[in-house]
Amino acid sequence: MPKVDVTAVVNAHREGLLLKPTLDSVRRCFELAREKKLAVELLVAMDRSDELTLEVVQHGIADIDNARIVPMDYGDVGHCRNQAALLAQGKYVAFLDGDDLWGKNWIVDAFKMAQADARELVLHPEVNVYFGQDPHVFVHIDSEDLKFDLAGLALVNYWTSLCFVRTAFLVSNPYPETNLLEQMGYEDWGWNLKAISAGALHKCVPETGHAIRMKRVSLVRQTNSAACIAEPSDIFPAALKNRSKKANSMIRIAA
Repeated sequence: MPKVDVTAVVNAHREGLLLKPTLDSVRRCFELAREKKLAVELLVAMDRSDELTLEVVQHGIADIDNARIVPMDYGDVGHCRNQAALLAQGKYVAFLDGDDLWGKNWIVDAFKMAQADARELVLHPEVNVYFGQDPHVFVHIDSEDLKFDLAGLALVNYWTSLCFVRTAFLVSNPYPETNLLEQMGYEDWGWNLKAISAGALHKCVPETGHAIRMKRVSLVRQTNSAACIAEPSDIFPAALKNRSKKANSMIRIAA
């Protein structure tokens, strides 16, 4: 089996025509990646998709080498990501939702950064441009930045789900599943916490960006309405203890 450097995973549901620009952005990333001699593959994870979405994907990947469609029936994006990781042939997995867009240099620059650092990294773009409903710009923070506050992750998710990560790490540390009835959600937030617990660093790839479509109806909005929380993590007691130690030290210095 030929070596694959990066598996691009597009999570598709019922996006219909919105999937075309998403697949076009993957194609542009692949063109640059292949110019840099990277071996890439595309896996479209289609979870309970409709006929229009399937037709768009079939036409959209027809001219993309090493692309395949994987039908799924989970109704859960975290479960789909986990299954995609098991099927991926690449050393790294890069996720993209079916109505979002990658910047052209995302795969190349993320791969270069991952290869240059021996530590376990979860890579994110520097900037996210949200468009559609409630447009805004969201700048990711690096977990080694002096302004990074680990305890703050108990209140807000610092990173989007469109990460670049080593496949073996993801297989060993799968995404939690969403259960709105039991008020457990935010699979990406829960996984970001799990990754830290497993020793990974969340890093930003300089001069990279994603465009993320905001919709009136989305899983995030449904999760918010259900008053969900992310999967509990064991990182917060230690973070709060360290914060308390720092505060006490500052009090003693001031005294």
